[in-house]
Amino acid sequence: MSHSDDDSRTDPHLGRVEKIMRALELTQGVEIARRYLAMNAFDGALTMLGLIMGGLLTIDTANPTPGFNAILLAALGTSIAMAVSGLSGSYLAESAEREREVEEIGKAMLTDMSHSMYAKASRTTSVVVALVDGLSPAVAALIIMVPLLLVPAGILEWHLSFLLAIGISMLLLFVLGLFLGSVSRKSIWGYGMKTLFAGILTALLLFVVAMLTGGG
Repeated sequence: MSHSDDDSRTDPHLGRVEKIMRALELTQGVEIARRYLAMNAFDGALTMLGLIMGGLLTIDTANPTPGFNAILLAALGTSIAMAVSGLSGSYLAESAEREREVEEIGKAMLTDMSHSMYAKASRTTSVVVALVDGLSPAVAALIIMVPLLLVPAGILEWHLSFLLAIGISMLLLFVLGLFLGSVSRKSIWGYGMKTLFAGILTALLLFVVAMLTGGG
């Protein structure tokens, strides 16, 4: 018995993970999932930054509880919506594209490919891509929301929680830039500064809009 067989028996999850990775490699799903991870986490971070900045600039400091609760509910609702939208939309779109691709390959080869290894790998890829697409923005949003979730428990004051959440969003954007830089094999710090600049620009634009509309 080989060492790999021993590993598969001692770790029942190893074989499944290897099958998923092979399916992703066969269908070029790794690149797609990686692109969705960075892109949608970036979107989730910027969306939360916008909500938090809006709350920070508009909440009535004399009576902050109603405004804070509204922002917290909006942030939670947006996170759930991003997850559901990403999971369902990405799965349907990716499945349709994969099924069409398998059908076209079958026509070109004059055979039924619906039960082939490639078809099975395509279905696995559709599920993995959908999970990455749906969970990445929601997870990014929830990470940023951690300080806000501590306010109802009395651990943090609402104004401080917003400032901490803004700081976390900027840090997360910078880390995503580092990730993109490592993927491109170019300057990771350059990419980090670019994504961080996107966050700073978003905050500045919201501040200007709030000033112009009297919201700040």
